[in-house]
Amino acid sequence: METLEPPYFLIATPTLLDPNFEQTVVLMAHHDTQGAMGWVINRVHELRARELLTPGQRERVHPDTPLHVGGPVPTQGLMAIYRGALDGVGAVEMAPGLHVCSSPEVLPLLFGRAPQALTNGRLVYGYAGWGAGQLEGEMEQGAWVVLPYDVELAFGLDVTDLWERTFECLGINPALLTTPSGRKH
Repeated sequence: METLEPPYFLIATPTLLDPNFEQTVVLMAHHDTQGAMGWVINRVHELRARELLTPGQRERVHPDTPLHVGGPVPTQGLMAIYRGALDGVGAVEMAPGLHVCSSPEVLPLLFGRAPQALTNGRLVYGYAGWGAGQLEGEMEQGAWVVLPYDVELAFGLDVTDLWERTFECLGINPALLTTPSGRKH
């Protein structure tokens, strides 16, 4: 299987029963022969972002800023994933137009306003990662489907039905997909 060029969406099918990824949409930022990584973008943490920031960083973030569960692999701290470029924040462009930054300088630039104004980024904790060949094997088993990157889907405000919306974009009814036992989901 040929590796895919990020960014793109990796969408869990009903056959994927791992609770870390059940009904998730992963924004993929890296995928090559050595492995793959991205962030789950449709799971919101029960805590708000400010609750996990240090006192000096809290006031830089709007109180209602959601914190997204980026995946089961923990990180040292919170990361901002965002579209476009911001000068002077020490970001890394993971894929064309898709940046990641853990610097506190990014907080007021992306998350200082009310969440309704935040359509350029997500504050996440953790990420999803796969070793060499692991994701390709899961894809061959039917655990994932791929959707081309769409900035509105990636950074839209409402993530509650994002999984369903991605399947609509593909023209697939996920209820018609079968589980590993052959039963319909």
